[in-house]
Amino acid sequence: MKSFVKKIVLVMSVVILTLPIFTSTVQAESGTEPEINATAGMIFDEHTGQIIYQKNADEKVAIGSITKIITLYLVTKAIKEGKFTEKDTIRPTEAQASMTQKSELTNVRLDADKDYTVKDLYNAAWIVSSNSAAMMLAGKVSGSQEKFVRLMRKTLKSWGIKGAEIYNVSGLNNSDLEPDMYLGSQDGENKLSANDIGVVVKHVLDEYPEILQTTSQAKLTFPDGNETKTYNSLNLLLKGNRDYQDGNEFDGLKTGTTEQAGESFVGTLPLDGTRIVTIVLNAQGEKTDLDKRFRSTQHLVSYLKENYERKEILKKNQKIKINKKEYKTYEPIYSWLPKNFNIEELRYNVSSDDLGFAAVHNTQTVKLIVTNTGNGYLPFKKKAEVKKVIHKKIDQKSWWDQIVEFFNHLF
Repeated sequence: MKSFVKKIVLVMSVVILTLPIFTSTVQAESGTEPEINATAGMIFDEHTGQIIYQKNADEKVAIGSITKIITLYLVTKAIKEGKFTEKDTIRPTEAQASMTQKSELTNVRLDADKDYTVKDLYNAAWIVSSNSAAMMLAGKVSGSQEKFVRLMRKTLKSWGIKGAEIYNVSGLNNSDLEPDMYLGSQDGENKLSANDIGVVVKHVLDEYPEILQTTSQAKLTFPDGNETKTYNSLNLLLKGNRDYQDGNEFDGLKTGTTEQAGESFVGTLPLDGTRIVTIVLNAQGEKTDLDKRFRSTQHLVSYLKENYERKEILKKNQKIKINKKEYKTYEPIYSWLPKNFNIEELRYNVSSDDLGFAAVHNTQTVKLIVTNTGNGYLPFKKKAEVKKVIHKKIDQKSWWDQIVEFFNHLF
């Protein structure tokens, strides 16, 4: 018995001593944190889904007009599927037009007796976050805003996003809207987490990267009566705008502002051969400080540049062993790693979702992922699988038939 106890103690000692080897993760130097004064935030690689930094990534918060990323994704999808064209026109309702007379709710002016092209409305919703334009486009897709909200919810659910709170197409608080413009309670407001938004953005940019041709425009020209009026993009990080920094070539994506949501921003820019996405939710600071969300965004990018490098971690046709199985890569693989990090310390496994890089094992292609990247990866699935339950009809035998069958099997 004593011998057995000694063996157990020895095994436990070995496990404790070697635990750091198996649990080591890729981290930047201790003490380095980006200066983002916000409720939640994130920076990740859009192509791979690798998260470099995150703060309160699972906390559901009000998102304001970041909602329009989902709305305009579905509008883009409808256009691509041929349901209507950019040249089609839409006339605003009296309620939609009257909203554009309220300075706190809109910017571009819409008149109830005029028609506007889908393209002009689409640009206005992206570039200057026109609420009425987003509503008109949603109605064009689904027939009503309520039906469109149900489509938004269904889309998020299909992407594996749980617990999303989506009540309207614009991101305003329901109290600012007419009853036929929303679902839910009168004071409801759309809420998502940084993780949820990351999944949304990856779907949007994976499927329709051409959206960036619109979001990168620093100016919007929009019809105003018999003339056209020029508006500045709300994204102040675009080239030519106030907060632009040389070397940080942002080309999107969307601001969000309400009393409950505060000032938020989802940004994106090409960097080192890939695409980076930044998320800042409810930037803190003085109300008169109109640059705080963009400054926090710049801090996220600076943190990445100062502490990480995008390195080739595997070469083409390189072999990897995982649980005694051998896999071979199809192409060079890259990952963001802290500077001076030893690539040999990376660990790999078969991916549990749709992220990862392709490798082959015995003619079978699988997705592999780095398991010790520190902040991990987005919870990304291309489309949630819905398994159909097939109910087979079973012929129920009578009690007499069962007795006869029992005795028949005895002989």
